[in-house]
Amino acid sequence: MARGASRDRKREASWRRIVREQRRSGVSVREFCRRSQVKESAFYFWRRELQARQAEQEHHRPRQAPQARLKGSPAAPAFVPVKLSHDAAVPPTARIEIELSGGRRVHVLAPVDRQMLADVLAVLEARPC
Repeated sequence: MARGASRDRKREASWRRIVREQRRSGVSVREFCRRSQVKESAFYFWRRELQARQAEQEHHRPRQAPQARLKGSPAAPAFVPVKLSHDAAVPPTARIEIELSGGRRVHVLAPVDRQMLADVLAVLEARPC
């Protein structure tokens, strides 16, 4: 199907679900496809196609403030602006809130292993660890 042509939304949603399930399964693509009776070549095609569509959507979004562009950007720097706040009514705790692309949020209570947190965020953002 040519890019920009009418897309089958149900098929795209179905493949998004399949790719997400494979990621969460903890098994190789080959094993997942065997168990799910999905052609491995079709899986790789759709995974690549969905990534390209996502990148295309992000490319065509209106320009945003620099802080907004950092969210989920593969080229985002290792450091991002941090805003600290403290409510006098609530005892201070080591708590971090991370906003991911799509507005999803992760709340982290300290102590936390830095590498484990990086791995979890990479999985949530579907990036290789």
